[in-house]
Amino acid sequence: MKQIYLIIFIISFLNISHIYSQSDISLNVLNQTLLQNDKSMNRLSSGKLLWTDSPSSRAIYERLESHINFLSMNMRNNGDMISYYSIREGFLEAIGSTLQRIRELILKRSNSFYSSDDREIIDSEIYIHYSGILKEISWAQFNTIPMFSTWMEDEDLKNRFKEGNFYTISGIDRILQSVLSERARIGAIVNTLNHKLKGLAIEQENTISFQSNGDTDFALELSNMMRNEILFFSNLFLLKFQ
Repeated sequence: MKQIYLIIFIISFLNISHIYSQSDISLNVLNQTLLQNDKSMNRLSSGKLLWTDSPSSRAIYERLESHINFLSMNMRNNGDMISYYSIREGFLEAIGSTLQRIRELILKRSNSFYSSDDREIIDSEIYIHYSGILKEISWAQFNTIPMFSTWMEDEDLKNRFKEGNFYTISGIDRILQSVLSERARIGAIVNTLNHKLKGLAIEQENTISFQSNGDTDFALELSNMMRNEILFFSNLFLLKFQ
């Protein structure tokens, strides 16, 4: 390998000696090779090729970088929204299961063979479930933000969640309908957010791919730097002998 470099050096030296006979031309070549070598070093150290070679290209590169960061933040926010609605749906699923248990207890309570004491026991369990549902709705939070405050501001929902409705089949069915409708709405929202997240990921991937067109070709840049070094030392020797 060293012999090859030596041969290339001698050929370059002879060619340059033949072409450039004046010292000012040799100095000019020295300056040019130093500039090219410095540019190669910058490209190799930064990993960037086209986007940093001129102010306009640099502006394009920084704008792409800003858009990539914007997409990343948008994806993060979108992911937070998916987490929020997923947790909310989990609370509603638990509430729905409890309502189904209350419905079973109401049907059980309607059995004519149960005594008044038996019905009081069933009513006590219904009340415990009723209190638990109200606590879940009031305590449910996501990052300290109440999850059902706006939902329960609806007057119709407030009326449905009154205690008396938890002791009749028609009342509990109306509450179940509200919970199931809300779960269906949340499912549609999460589905939309997932599609949006995929779209943002594809856009970010394409933007990064376009930005990477300005990445350095390391093999080519190293070859150029080696050539410039050979030219530099060749001209340096020329100056010495002139």
